[in-house]
Amino acid sequence: MGIFLEKLAFSGYCSYDNNLEKNTLFLDRVNVIVGANGAGKSNLISFLEMVAYMMTGGFRRYVAIHGGAQSLMYFGRKRTTQINGLITCKNEGGNVQDEYSFSLEANASGQLFFSREEMQYWDKTKHERPYTQDLGVGHSESNMLASTKDPVKIFRNYLKQIRVFHFNDTSMAARIRNGGSAADNAYLRSDGGNIAAFLYRMREENLKHYQRVQRYVKTVLPQFQDFYLEEDIGGNIALRWQIAGDEGILGTNQLSDGSLRFIALTTLLLQPADHAPATIILDEPEIGLHPYALAILADEVRMASKISQIIISTQSPLFLNYFKPEEIITAEYDADKQSSRLRRHTEKELTEWLKEYSLSELWEKNVLGGVPL
Repeated sequence: MGIFLEKLAFSGYCSYDNNLEKNTLFLDRVNVIVGANGAGKSNLISFLEMVAYMMTGGFRRYVAIHGGAQSLMYFGRKRTTQINGLITCKNEGGNVQDEYSFSLEANASGQLFFSREEMQYWDKTKHERPYTQDLGVGHSESNMLASTKDPVKIFRNYLKQIRVFHFNDTSMAARIRNGGSAADNAYLRSDGGNIAAFLYRMREENLKHYQRVQRYVKTVLPQFQDFYLEEDIGGNIALRWQIAGDEGILGTNQLSDGSLRFIALTTLLLQPADHAPATIILDEPEIGLHPYALAILADEVRMASKISQIIISTQSPLFLNYFKPEEIITAEYDADKQSSRLRRHTEKELTEWLKEYSLSELWEKNVLGGVPL
């Protein structure tokens, strides 16, 4: 993994108040966010998703589908005048550090625009201080898109690879069960809707990775033998599979919701490095999974983190046991201050507790916080 998110700060966004300093979070390769419903986990994820939309020219669309400025600003426009954001990235060696920051305000018609946008880049091997580029004011889409400077283009391409994956819709009408064009295989879509095409390409171009996906699926689904992936005469492909010890071909209608989600998660996390997003965000990946499958999933997360940065939102106490204390972040909503807060834990603060209790038990006992009282 060449570049990764080091620091994230934001204010005036959804349930996070206008104090930028307090809403600052340092990120690691693996980040597991826990907290009660309404604590702010989803708002953190949506902020990162918004930044990714900015880097593709889709910011106005993002604002529109999320209800406009009034819905995104902390307690609306009467209480919040600006949404502020700051993202710092660095490379593995720490000698290159880039920072993107912006402020958003609402115009008279309730649309958000950039009242400030700038990019700071610093190659410490070549320069004594960072260089800051002012990207202008008053625009409705990020001016990162128009910049021709190499450091800006590199950072922009990195940020637009922040991907949020939701494999929750496994209904019979869901795309993941019904397939689509075999040509739709450049990357795995956020809903897994093109998983058949993506796996087919992986089998043809990266057989070792395909076989690894196959092996891991077998560990959780012992009846599974292999995928059956063939393009039909119309150029479409659907996910089908072979049962162990039988020549029959089965469809996704004979896979449980949990089994299908596990296949999608395994495909995502074990894909080749040249296809993988820079940052993978998983929203409650534990839904529908057997406890044994959670252990396998945690192993896959660890492998994927060598290539991509991983951010996970979870409500599963058991899932926490497979991670390190310093990888856990608690999201809490302070009812008195009417604001969400994020807190990263350290092994040092939990040393004595961990002699007697697991991380899941510490969460249930509210030692980690994030449990509604």
